Amino acid sequence: MEAAGPALLTSPASADLPEFNADCPGCRALAAQVAVLTARIEQLEARLNQNSQNSSRPPSADGPAAPKPPPKERPSGRHRGGQPGHRGAKRDLKPLEMVAEVVEEVPTHCAHCQTPLPTGKTPADPPPLRHQVTEVPPIVCITTEYRLHARTCPTCCRRTWADLPAGVPRGVVGPRLQAVCSLLTGGYGLSRRSTQELVRDLLGEALSLGTLSSLEAATAAALSAPYQAVAQAVAEAERVNADETRWFEAHRLTWLWLAATDRLSLFRLDASRSREAFERLLPKRAAEQRRTVTSDRYSAYCHLVRDEWQICWGHLQREFTGWAESTGWAAALGKTALAATRRVFARWHQYRAGELSHAAMALYLQPVKERFRTLFQEAVASGHWRVEGPARHLLKHFESLWTFTRVEGVEPTNNHAERALRRGVLWRKRSFGHQSESGRAFVERLLTVVGSLRLQGRNVLAYLEAACRAALTGSGPPSLLPHPAG
Repeated sequence: MEAAGPALLTSPASADLPEFNADCPGCRALAAQVAVLTARIEQLEARLNQNSQNSSRPPSADGPAAPKPPPKERPSGRHRGGQPGHRGAKRDLKPLEMVAEVVEEVPTHCAHCQTPLPTGKTPADPPPLRHQVTEVPPIVCITTEYRLHARTCPTCCRRTWADLPAGVPRGVVGPRLQAVCSLLTGGYGLSRRSTQELVRDLLGEALSLGTLSSLEAATAAALSAPYQAVAQAVAEAERVNADETRWFEAHRLTWLWLAATDRLSLFRLDASRSREAFERLLPKRAAEQRRTVTSDRYSAYCHLVRDEWQICWGHLQREFTGWAESTGWAAALGKTALAATRRVFARWHQYRAGELSHAAMALYLQPVKERFRTLFQEAVASGHWRVEGPARHLLKHFESLWTFTRVEGVEPTNNHAERALRRGVLWRKRSFGHQSESGRAFVERLLTVVGSLRLQGRNVLAYLEAACRAALTGSGPPSLLPHPAG
């Protein structure tokens, strides 16, 4: 049996439809309605076909049918692994002062004729071959018992109890174990239950989930002053990358904001995704204090003008890809914009490689800049739903596309912030956010500590232990700011 669809398309009724008459009001109204519905269908199809290559959607949101990014290099046809002539990498021997035990093995019989060998070294014997094996010993948490004695006063007969020594916590967990637990949950991405199991299996210590929650609150309190110092340093920086992502506070939607410099990452949770929330992250500065913020084109950043803002070209490239995948004028404009974008990145990479000076890069990009101005003007004039609005917005903030050509040290993309924010995104995906004020502080401060120390190449566990010990002794916490030499 034939399908009904084709029969309907070729039915006599469709052949009897009147031809379009431009003078007929009904025909004109029908044509206008068809044009509106056609544009609406294109918009819905474009939204349905959005992926990480043609929009701001993250790669984790791509479905199985999403196109895969092209390989960076063509396959060479060689097998995996080291190639002939490759200089192999080997592990260097540790110096003797880092070796816990040296075991001397001396042969007793000749391997060829079984003759007994002398026990002492002779001049004919070469130096011994050295072989080192690294092992983890059985780890057992060290428990120290403090016995607080009491004495009775012979004069007033009142009893006095001894106090705990300075630096000894009132709870059952010491500062290093506290730092380990906080790092496992806030740095390495383990849930509290997984942290509980790891501490039990690896360290042989049983901790309740409530104890882990209390340790997180204590760690957050110990990091208060370093966190504030980072917030001040980032607010005073001349170049900052900013981004934001969704978060959950007691199952309510909130936002995790990030402001990052080359050595610091500041995270802040806010109930809003507005300009006011951004200014709570990065307070306004005086007019003479210059600061450039690199970000995407979200509305919270659109109050920034000219050199105050660098619009991310990575986001623009994905948006131009969406134009190119559209229809009509939009497709042609998108392909032209993508070709011009490749020229922008080519010159930038030449500058980064030291092949061009900053002034030369700006000079070479001047024709590309004017080409983009003309292209955006054509996009506005086209009236196409896909390109008119974005092009109008880009013309309004046109100079902020090229801040990197005027201000040295500013990059054309926001990749730095997106990489730093990824740790928060992964935390959100594996948890339900936070439930309390202490949980909020733990998220903000642990993300700030781990992100900043990773950028500086410093040991996170050593820092957390020092901060927890400082909180117990009442001394100043260690600084999160980069060392002067670093």
